[in-house]
Order: sequence, then C-alpha cells, then structure tokens
Amino acid sequence: MKIRSYTGSDKDRLESFLRRQVTFAAMNGQTIDAFCVENVADFEAGGTVSLLMETDDDVVAIADLLRRHPTDGSLWLGLFVVDERFHDNGIAQTLYEQLEQEQMLPHHSVFRRGVLPHNERAYRFWRRQGYTYEKESVTARGDRVHVLIKTIDP
Repeated sequence: MKIRSYTGSDKDRLESFLRRQVTFAAMNGQTIDAFCVENVADFEAGGTVSLLMETDDDVVAIADLLRRHPTDGSLWLGLFVVDERFHDNGIAQTLYEQLEQEQMLPHHSVFRRGVLPHNERAYRFWRRQGYTYEKESVTARGDRVHVLIKTIDP
C-alpha cells in the first residue's frame, strides 16, 4: 500500500472515501454530510500531516497526524479511518503498522490517540497495537474521549 500526503487535487477522492464511511460517521453522531464536510475541512486546513493510503487509484484509508502536540509534545494520531469494505480482514493492522513505521517513528517515540468511550471495537484495535489507557479528555468539538498512549523505547 502506498501512503502519501493529501493535496487539494485529492478533494473529490477524499470526499468519495468519506461518504462511504456511514458507520464511522454515525458513531461520531454525525450525518454523512457533516462528517464529510468536517473532515475535508480538517485535511485542507493545514497544521497536521494529512495522508491517503492507496492501492492503485483506490483510497482505502486516511490518517491525520499532529507530529508535535503543543501541550505534551507527543505525536497525536488524530484520525485513522479504514474503508468499511476492508474491516475484519487484517488490512487495518497492516496499514497501521506501515503508518507507524513510515510516518510516525521517524518523528517521535510517544504516540497518543483519542477514542470515543463507546467505541469498544476501536479500543480493542488500539490495545492490540500497544496503546494503553492514559486519561479522559474532551476534544475541540466537545466530545469526551479516552486518551490512549503508546511509547516506543529507543
């Protein structure tokens, strides 16, 4: 799989990908339109590293990284969405491992991630990746999240 930076010319492909993520949008308490608008705006705003994960010309996942959080200095994985067509077959695991090796470890050894408290599936996935519960927090949108942390020993 190829991981590359998002550019403005990818907007239509990003929107198409986001519109297929009905379950993820619903879990966030959003309509698919609101989910799409919010995430396209985040990808185009800058300040983070927005990434597309592709096979051939198909976007299979997206990620958004904040490489150095202004408060705690760690790398935050703000968004990691694997296309619902590819759930339950190991692709998310493979994509995350590649993302960590290529885009995260070269920049930091402490990673954080927020998970909605009711998203047990995501919580189990992140625990399998080596993340542990650190604390509760509230997002900029006002959502309560569990902050998970992973530290890689140098």
